[in-house]
Amino acid sequence: MDSTSLAFQDLAAMNPLPPPAHPYQFRALGLIKGSLKSIPKTYAQATLVASDGAEYPATPGRAELLGPFEHCIKSGHTYWYYVQPQPRSGGALGLSIIRILALPEEEQDPEWEEEPFLPAPEDTEEGFNIRGIVEPHDGFVEVTVRRKPQGTKQFAPLQLRLEGFLPGAVAGEFWDLLAEREGNKLLLVDGTRLLTAVA
Repeated sequence: MDSTSLAFQDLAAMNPLPPPAHPYQFRALGLIKGSLKSIPKTYAQATLVASDGAEYPATPGRAELLGPFEHCIKSGHTYWYYVQPQPRSGGALGLSIIRILALPEEEQDPEWEEEPFLPAPEDTEEGFNIRGIVEPHDGFVEVTVRRKPQGTKQFAPLQLRLEGFLPGAVAGEFWDLLAEREGNKLLLVDGTRLLTAVA
């Protein structure tokens, strides 16, 4: 599992996003409410249709999620998805799904079959947490999220662009950032400097 992934421990720790595994963990983690729509003649690919109608290319982030991923497509139901943003060519915001939760029990249709997923807390909200090395620009911030190797396999750092300003930020610092999506863009909401320089 790479360093942007997270071991979820309990429902209480997941609202709206779980805390990092350690104070200086690199990660890019989001939470979106929506449904999966199939893409003809493809395997392990779908379109995540968010609650506001925005559409994002989506894939399962781990092999063990292939079954649950297909279940979501076939059911057509709305779920909460924990995702890792994966920018794609042409400016599209791709999403790698790493965890799925059912709607809170109060929102589920009683006529549905029992869901194979744990229910989300009733007051769950959308959002993104980006933790990485920043490079401020005029009107946006580039964030480098390092990813942990898996055995001998190395992963290139994830490069994300957040629209907005980060007052006082200096290139090379490590920040904990909160963002929200707008179409294919991630908008900077807030941030906290954690380290003044990262080697």
